[in-house]
Amino acid sequence: MAAAYLDHLAGERYEALSAGPAPADHPDPEAVTTMAEAGLVLGDEPGTLLTPKLAASALRVIGMGGAVEQALPALAVPVEDWGIPDLKGVPPAEVKVIRDILRRLVERLVARLDAEAAVR
Repeated sequence: MAAAYLDHLAGERYEALSAGPAPADHPDPEAVTTMAEAGLVLGDEPGTLLTPKLAASALRVIGMGGAVEQALPALAVPVEDWGIPDLKGVPPAEVKVIRDILRRLVERLVARLDAEAAVR
């Protein structure tokens, strides 16, 4: 969901990639439905395995629930943990709340990345 928001809100300025130490085969169905209600389409592609090489190519690595630093403890890029729970078994109303939180977090991230780019 965060990657879809970043692609939507940042346009061509930044590229998001949904990756993790244990990527899912498909997006959570409730996430797909909830994002569609917000006008964004989540594809049905599997997640990408987060490797040290992939992480090193990023401006920033965002973890949803803390597993990033555990899986790749020696990253040279900034890492943020947004503390978002796994959506499995989460009621639809709560998934919508998480969706809205993610949008605000991504809006702030884009603003920070834009500010950093302006001083480079």
